[in-house]
Amino acid sequence: MKTSAEHRSSDRIPIGNRVKVMSNGKIVAYLVAINLSMGGILLSAQPNLRVGSTYEVAIQNGAEGAGLLAKGIVVRNDDHGTAVQFASQLAKSSFETVVAPAAASTSFLDSYRNYFRVSRSKTLENCEELLGVTKAQFRRVFYSTFSGSIVLAVLPVWLLRASIPPYPNLVKVLLAFAWGALWFALLQPSMDLGIFRLLRGKAARHPAS
Repeated sequence: MKTSAEHRSSDRIPIGNRVKVMSNGKIVAYLVAINLSMGGILLSAQPNLRVGSTYEVAIQNGAEGAGLLAKGIVVRNDDHGTAVQFASQLAKSSFETVVAPAAASTSFLDSYRNYFRVSRSKTLENCEELLGVTKAQFRRVFYSTFSGSIVLAVLPVWLLRASIPPYPNLVKVLLAFAWGALWFALLQPSMDLGIFRLLRGKAARHPAS
């Protein structure tokens, strides 16, 4: 019997790679990897994959599509995702080939650029790969913070209205646009990216192995 330490012999790395799930060589689902360890993988939720069933998972590595193929059994399937435990641990070299790009540090500027790249797409293309969250999670977070940002942007103006100097109307309009732009072009995206980081961390705390 494997010990707890052996089950956790490798770190779970948050990734957003695309994954093909296959049964007897036939593709049954296209999912997104939430995190990966040498012992298993946590995928986006897919109710059709029954706990106890065995599947092959083909993990794509970046735009090239090349990656690795592993066989495993579904050990958990809930709102947090579909956890697959591999039949045998991945070789360290194969594991690092997949996780190295995801584990590389990403600057705030890169995250910010990725956020707007995804948000400009009507279908939220590459959301999982670039931001590490599902499209449903992106929409929930975006609309929640958008609604909250309206309140937070208006509240200080309303509270300080008595102390605001009597600027000409044109100046007030320009300042209002500048204040709104600050919130919706910088502060809201920053809040969203922070929440995405928390969601990835939450997913990583639910082991796939």
